[in-house]
Amino acid sequence: MTNYRDNAIVLRTYKLGEADRIIVLLTEHHGKVRAVAKGVRKTTSKIGARLEPLNHVDVLLHRGRDLDTVSQVDLLSASNDLRSDLDVLTSGMALLEGADHMTQDREACPQTYRMLLG
Repeated sequence: MTNYRDNAIVLRTYKLGEADRIIVLLTEHHGKVRAVAKGVRKTTSKIGARLEPLNHVDVLLHRGRDLDTVSQVDLLSASNDLRSDLDVLTSGMALLEGADHMTQDREACPQTYRMLLG
């Protein structure tokens, strides 16, 4: 399998086991990608906080059969200003949910990606 790097917006996360999460990303060039981030729910995790919804990240992924695996994450921009106002946060989360439902796995959708970046 191959590794690839792309910019992405974190759409949502799911718990997986005791220490892992499934991350749903909308990437710039690869479309919507589902990936496993191992160990991010541990208190010692260095990348766990970077993989929160609304964050814009540069991510290195290892392509898997069903789910990719997150290898490295760099935070490009955090959405702290969005999280300070409940109404704005609610609107942002609604946009992410809509983008999640509108996009297909692994189909590039640059218009939706650019719209979410604002």
